[in-house]
Amino acid sequence: MLSRLIAAFCIIDDALQAMGYKDDPQAKTPASAILTLALLAALEFGGKHNKALALAKDLGLFTHVPSPSRFNRRLHALYPLLLPLLHLLAQVWKHLHQ
Repeated sequence: MLSRLIAAFCIIDDALQAMGYKDDPQAKTPASAILTLALLAALEFGGKHNKALALAKDLGLFTHVPSPSRFNRRLHALYPLLLPLLHLLAQVWKHLHQ
């Protein structure tokens, strides 16, 4: 699970940079981390964001794990990027596991 998560974070982070996405300078958690946490919640916890946030905090996956409220606000703001990035991840996973 952890290696998949790290790979997903790297792909998402690189894709956001390639798209020219810039995080707000005041944001403590980068968009790539928010989207990776959403992916973790979907894959491992049936979409339960609170469980994904708790695991990320316990394992120290990111330097700053947002509160559930802040996470949801950020995720909703990033929603237009979510589907294209999930499509990209699916393509990469498919290519790697052929």
